[in-house]
Amino acid sequence: MGAILSHAPPLAEALGRRPALLDGLIDASALDPLGSVDALVAQLRPAEPIAYEALLDQLRAGVNERRFALGAQLVAATSDPLDIAAGYARLAEAAIEVAASASVAEFAKRHGHVPGSELVILALGRLGGGLLTHASDLDLVYLFTGDHLAESDGAKPLGAVLYYNRLAQRVSAALSVPTPAGALYEIDTRLRPSGAQGPLVVSVAGFAAYQRHDAWTWEHMALARARPVFGSPPARAAVAAEIAAVLAGDRPARDIVAEARTMRAEIARHKPPAGPLDVKLLPGGLVDLEFAVHVTQLTQRRGFDPDLRRAIAALADQGLVPARLGAAHDFLTRLLVAMRLIAPGGQLPGPASCALLARVLGLSGCDAVVARADAMRHDIAELWHGLERKSDGA
Repeated sequence: MGAILSHAPPLAEALGRRPALLDGLIDASALDPLGSVDALVAQLRPAEPIAYEALLDQLRAGVNERRFALGAQLVAATSDPLDIAAGYARLAEAAIEVAASASVAEFAKRHGHVPGSELVILALGRLGGGLLTHASDLDLVYLFTGDHLAESDGAKPLGAVLYYNRLAQRVSAALSVPTPAGALYEIDTRLRPSGAQGPLVVSVAGFAAYQRHDAWTWEHMALARARPVFGSPPARAAVAAEIAAVLAGDRPARDIVAEARTMRAEIARHKPPAGPLDVKLLPGGLVDLEFAVHVTQLTQRRGFDPDLRRAIAALADQGLVPARLGAAHDFLTRLLVAMRLIAPGGQLPGPASCALLARVLGLSGCDAVVARADAMRHDIAELWHGLERKSDGA
């Protein structure tokens, strides 16, 4: 308890708002790894039918309790930060399943279903890659299968496009609007076709056409980490097949390296590093690593996997990136996960918290943490600058 209050400001703040979170740590299993997505869904979904709003309150309480326990595992240095990050991601995926399923059922009471059609949710970014931090938002894209001209069969029918846009709004609200039980996640839908100016939901056919003919390099870089997290197995498989075809080369010919170089420069201008341990935005940090991986994937048309660790391993096996890039990814991701709880601003924490940070990372002290991070960033920067100097029309 003292370590949480002293060394993890986000957890201390959450505990101040909801002291009942501490009750979850009394259970001896609180420091165990979280189970699979399916197991978490079974735990979070009510055993008996309850009202929609009550279900959402119960979901928030269950998710926040488990998320708090994951943070406590990090502060206690009982788990690898990568395992904690994977737990955060499985928990978010389970929350999406429970909230979206309940929202679909509630919406259908008034508007019915669109025959031969269903909602599909894509996860991108860190959720797509299966590694979240305590502070991560959820990058989601909403799609629907079937005919966009169809109409729902309920007492108050809606055309498919309006139906799914309203349904997606309800799902986003279920995941993000605070209630007395707390909030769940910030939802970011700006990676959808045409960005914030486009409709919230598009058909799978419309999404595929956009990606094949109109999407820009940054959108295909984002697509490299896309993964369906809601929808029937056939619908998920159909969307995954469309994504695989686009990534394999069924997309506009662009100067990928030049466009990526311009994008990275824009990020550097508008989002400078917050501090000396902002391993996401510092030169040679995780953003540069992601750019290097995605540019290599798109230009070489291989090594695709939403999981960056597996993608890096596949590219390294083919001699396209240095094998040491995997170790750099893992260390900087561990550091990012830990920093989001111990020093969210990216600044070097005080001596006691610095000692905790080093212990979490298995190092002797903060000097060793900084030295290891600098060495890893040097390797990533070297790879990224090497790619920047190239230009092609892939």
